[in-house]
Amino acid sequence: MSVIDGFERKALFNITRAVALVCVTVFLLAIVGTVIFGVSVWQDHVDTRVSAQEIVEPLKQTPAPQPDGQQTQGTQPPAEQGAAQSPLAGYRIPFALQKYASGDNAQIIRNHLDSVPVADRQAYLDELGAVVASAEASKVDVFEAINSYMKTKSERYTEAAAKAAEKWQTLKMVAAGTATGLLLVALFSLVLVLLAIERNTRPLRQATPSVAGQPVAEVSQA
Repeated sequence: MSVIDGFERKALFNITRAVALVCVTVFLLAIVGTVIFGVSVWQDHVDTRVSAQEIVEPLKQTPAPQPDGQQTQGTQPPAEQGAAQSPLAGYRIPFALQKYASGDNAQIIRNHLDSVPVADRQAYLDELGAVVASAEASKVDVFEAINSYMKTKSERYTEAAAKAAEKWQTLKMVAAGTATGLLLVALFSLVLVLLAIERNTRPLRQATPSVAGQPVAEVSQA
């Protein structure tokens, strides 16, 4: 056996096996880390809920407008307007919000409501009702509180939509990284399998020339 054959069968074999084992281990750890990161990204979300205190407390610092003796337009529904004619028909209007959700105000609220996911629309009205009740109890301008709530809520949904788009992009990268890691693990695992096959079949391949070189015994008559 030449020096090159000895190096190939011993040193190179051991080096290749060690490198393959290290690569498989590193890629497996990377896959685990990627999956954990993906789970954390999946669970991350923007809370779109808005509390009444969050809206009313800043308004307490603002002086309330002086009444001018005129009724604010759209605060009361027309006498002939029925529930089916309201833009908010089909929704449960909180009691505190009912006297403000009429006429033009009802249409304005409905326009904002149309930009809200269907599953969150009733919760939107419930939160708005809580804001109105808190504003009345705190003696702050109710219409300013309503407008502030709508603005804050719209910003929350915009932020949530941007976060969701960013999350999906991140999850796509996580999926691509995981798939690449699995492919590399499979590749280096195949290298280890081939090395194991070569090691296990080496004695058989070495014994074959020896058997072939032995002289064949002839049968002679005694």
